[in-house]
Amino acid sequence: RHYITDGKLPAPVLNEWLETNYLRACGTGYEYGKKAVSFLNYLDEIGVEYNAATNRHVKAFLQKMIYGDMTKLTIHEPSQTAAYSTLTSYVAVITSLYKWLDENDDTAMRFGTARRRASRSYFYGQIYSYNYKYLLGVHLPRLSGRHEFIKWYTDSEIEALIASFQTLRDEAVFRVTLEGFRIDEVLSMRLADYDPLERSIQPTRSKGRETAVTGQQNPHRLIILPAAACTILDRYIQTERMLAENHSLRISEYLFINLNRGPHQGEPLRYNNYYRVFKACAARAGLNPGKIRTHSGRSTNVMRMLECGASDAEIMHQTGWRSIESISHYRDDNNPIVAHNTFRKLHPENGGSEND
Repeated sequence: RHYITDGKLPAPVLNEWLETNYLRACGTGYEYGKKAVSFLNYLDEIGVEYNAATNRHVKAFLQKMIYGDMTKLTIHEPSQTAAYSTLTSYVAVITSLYKWLDENDDTAMRFGTARRRASRSYFYGQIYSYNYKYLLGVHLPRLSGRHEFIKWYTDSEIEALIASFQTLRDEAVFRVTLEGFRIDEVLSMRLADYDPLERSIQPTRSKGRETAVTGQQNPHRLIILPAAACTILDRYIQTERMLAENHSLRISEYLFINLNRGPHQGEPLRYNNYYRVFKACAARAGLNPGKIRTHSGRSTNVMRMLECGASDAEIMHQTGWRSIESISHYRDDNNPIVAHNTFRKLHPENGGSEND
């Protein structure tokens, strides 16, 4: 795990907060730590201790991210501006930090009402109760546009990607994401949670749910894999994975591990490593690597279920959602297959003809 340092020495209070995020998930702790350190470094640049920061400093930090350093005579390119989602994630991390400091640090602070600006002695309250979203909203038209991704794969794109992977492992990971799993869920899978006879598989962790414990019954959703995916997965386990374990002398409980020889061979496959491999695969397949994301397999799975008329309950099981309202982010409103299926259900008297 990473930790925050001040003058090359660990910062105990800040690391207590960081640890609470690592307990949620390693990825969460790492991302929260990176964003918090960016703000802490900014405070250090302007000579302000983190426990003396006010909402004025947070606003100045966000403005710097939007416009660049206003104290230097430089032209800030709009294309270099952080996206709205990135800025809001920084707000979430900073407010989380100061909320935790208020609740856990040894202070005797009292907080004013939301309508009254707190004095300097209430600095924790200033930061976590202050609404910064208005600042981002005011400048939203100035921010760069949303990054465009391939959200749903066509059959030809899937075939091209599958043909362009250089290892069975990477192809197997891709095929499993096409069954509705998040990439974090795929990389968390254990060898024991894959049943080649039943062709079933489960993740050990899932967003917003408790992590499964080794040796206990896995509480996460069980999904049946297509025969083609199991064929690739079985070949990977019997060849690439076995060779990596034998050479590294590491016996891993994780299904997907590092294959390359070196100090990390046999360790669990990490997201950054797979993402780099995936983008290179996309380039070989003739797709734009800049428009590739690991989440598109999940989106494609949702649309295919909608095309075949799956029920809400079936979609929620396949994706692990608690509410069907989550589907709005994955739906392709221009999908003609879904439109025709809906028409046939609403007008059964005209739905028998494929020309309708």
